[in-house]
Amino acid sequence: MAIKERLNETREELKKYPKWLVDKYYKIVREKAIQRVQKELKLRQKNTEDFDDNELEALIAEEEKEVMKSHKMGSMQALLIVLGINIF
Repeated sequence: MAIKERLNETREELKKYPKWLVDKYYKIVREKAIQRVQKELKLRQKNTEDFDDNELEALIAEEEKEVMKSHKMGSMQALLIVLGINIF
């Protein structure tokens, strides 16, 4: 399954929650993605001024996808631990 399809599924799942909660989740994901991009730029010794707005937005969008994916996998692992299922 492609990442785009997974994100669409995640968005559909989030529709069953109150709007204020979903907005708060997206805000947290965005902040975490921005922090990751800033960290990556710092490691590569680049500044945000080296990129235009569209490039920065694309970098942040990619990181948002990764953050959402990691949240989903973390939730799945926690569920498996609670159920006592060991897949490792």
